[in-house]
Amino acid sequence: MNKSIVRIMILKDWRLHRVPILLSIAGGIAALSLLQLKTQASGFLGATWFFVSLIVLGSMMPISNVINERKKQTLPFMMSFPISTFQYTTAKLVSTVGMFLIPWVTLVIAGLSLIISRSDIPEGIIPMMLVLAGFTFVGFCVIASAALVSESEGWSIAATIACNSSYGFVWYLIIRNPAMRADLGSKVPVWSPIMLNMLGGQLAFIVLVLGITFYLQSRKRDFI
Repeated sequence: MNKSIVRIMILKDWRLHRVPILLSIAGGIAALSLLQLKTQASGFLGATWFFVSLIVLGSMMPISNVINERKKQTLPFMMSFPISTFQYTTAKLVSTVGMFLIPWVTLVIAGLSLIISRSDIPEGIIPMMLVLAGFTFVGFCVIASAALVSESEGWSIAATIACNSSYGFVWYLIIRNPAMRADLGSKVPVWSPIMLNMLGGQLAFIVLVLGITFYLQSRKRDFI
């Protein structure tokens, strides 16, 4: 019974947010389609909108799926079911991360496919693209963690502002790094040590943040 309730809670969240998920995918695909125009302006706009679609979804999803559930008073109803705090935490974390992961993976694969299919775009930018996209996942995890652990709209908004304002600064430092730019014009992806360390650091940070979030959430005794 409890396992079925966990599944129902996950599917419930996904059904409620299917429109934003589809819109973010559509927005990202539309942004990538601008790159087909092969002009400098369309390339800049397409690349910018591509990452903006991920950032907007990553900012919106935790607040919509966690904070709004409390504001709309649906959480007390959900917690009236025979479900433990561990199972509630599992359901909420899986649904929140999954709703971002689906469009993130879809758009990253679409972006990689576009780069590989275009002979005029050097595949050397693939590692850089993955690093930049990885930071949107890192930012999402920080916002989701703040929303889940604090259960506060204020802390969630503060985390959103902090993450969104840091993207441009971090990306600027990365792109300006000569070691990061060295192989952008290569015909094939070059997985230099700095690129691998960056991707590995992002993955380790994501696992750490989600692990700490799950631990802190599972120790709570009251979600009402």
